[in-house]
Amino acid sequence: MIQPEPIGWWNTGFPLLVLAGLAVILPRVLVRRDTRSHREVAVVIWASAGLILLAGAVVFALTYQARGVGLGAFLAEAPVGTAWFFLRLSGYTSVVWAPILALVWFVRAQGVERRKGQDLAKRDGKGA
Repeated sequence: MIQPEPIGWWNTGFPLLVLAGLAVILPRVLVRRDTRSHREVAVVIWASAGLILLAGAVVFALTYQARGVGLGAFLAEAPVGTAWFFLRLSGYTSVVWAPILALVWFVRAQGVERRKGQDLAKRDGKGA
């Protein structure tokens, strides 16, 4: 079984930086700029959370592999246990990226409300 390594740049700092970046970038890429649907924003945010969790497992697996852990042997011996180990590590990092994703959700929701308000103003003939 793989043992967790002590906290360091490559096995903690780097993955956190990558996942926090994904928490900002993924919703910007996946949500249509002209959407007026909170449901669409919510679905994209939750999908982004799942993708970030999976990406975190991959990033952690790659950092362990780069540091000389025989990942192939662990995957051959216990594939489910190894995958669970890296998913758990990725889940721990959600303490950092989940609040960032929540803020991005808030900003996207504000954009939806702003566009809805502009539509109402145009419809009533009061807007530009």
